[in-house]
Amino acid sequence: MGSGSELELPPGFRFHPTDEELVNYYLCRKCAGQPLAVPIIKEIDLYKFDPWQLPELALYGEKEWYFFSPRDRKYPNGSRPNRAAGTGYWKATGADKHIGKPKALGIKKALVFYAGKAPRGVKTNWIMHEYRLANVDRSASKKNNNLRLDDWVLCRIYNKKGSIEKHNVAMERSKMTKYPEILHEQKPEMTQMPPPHTDMSSMDSAPRVQQTTDYSSCSEHVLSPEVTWEKEVQSELQWSSDELENSLNTLDNQFINYMDGFSDILDPFGAAQPQYQMDQQNMFAYLQTQF
Repeated sequence: MGSGSELELPPGFRFHPTDEELVNYYLCRKCAGQPLAVPIIKEIDLYKFDPWQLPELALYGEKEWYFFSPRDRKYPNGSRPNRAAGTGYWKATGADKHIGKPKALGIKKALVFYAGKAPRGVKTNWIMHEYRLANVDRSASKKNNNLRLDDWVLCRIYNKKGSIEKHNVAMERSKMTKYPEILHEQKPEMTQMPPPHTDMSSMDSAPRVQQTTDYSSCSEHVLSPEVTWEKEVQSELQWSSDELENSLNTLDNQFINYMDGFSDILDPFGAAQPQYQMDQQNMFAYLQTQF
């Protein structure tokens, strides 16, 4: 950090000038070539260094450091300043503030240092207040290719956290190149329905697919083997059940008619004989077991 031993400052000296004092008593005198009462502000090309290197180069300062620095153009024929500095760049923030009343003598601009290359630099806590003269012709000279925009501007440098915060440029660049992976929303996979159950005993309890299209009226519709197989099985089961029921009804009627012919022999007195009577329902169940 800067030291006051070279300046022979009195004990208890503190350098906390206001904006008006910086412009009137330091910047204006420096640009006019007039000597300063105490050479407490060092001349340096501020844009050749990172901000955390500047405290050791300053002549005086504890938590904020002051420098006179030239300012160059970004383009030969333009008026924009070149803000590249060290391994990063300074970026303006906020509105400019005019210093001096009733007529402004200087303009104050606030800037933030970004580590890395523009425009993907990493914002740091290093702040610079730049003071430049107002009402100065900064148009580019056509006679010579001069990039100098201002011979001198006054800069105040400090860190918002009050510490000498350094930034590893290689680490900052690696952070800039790492982007979070975009996780695409995984769509649920479509699961195929299991093949139709082939157990004949559970066909009646299984839900059936209702046919809503009349395939017989259009020859272009082709049924899949599964649908065709299911229809054939359902048809065969339906036909077997009908035939079985018809056959049982026919046999039941024939047996009843046959037993009616022996009613007089089995019961000559009109009284029912329990040992010869046969339950019709039991006989129907018995005949079902025979098929």
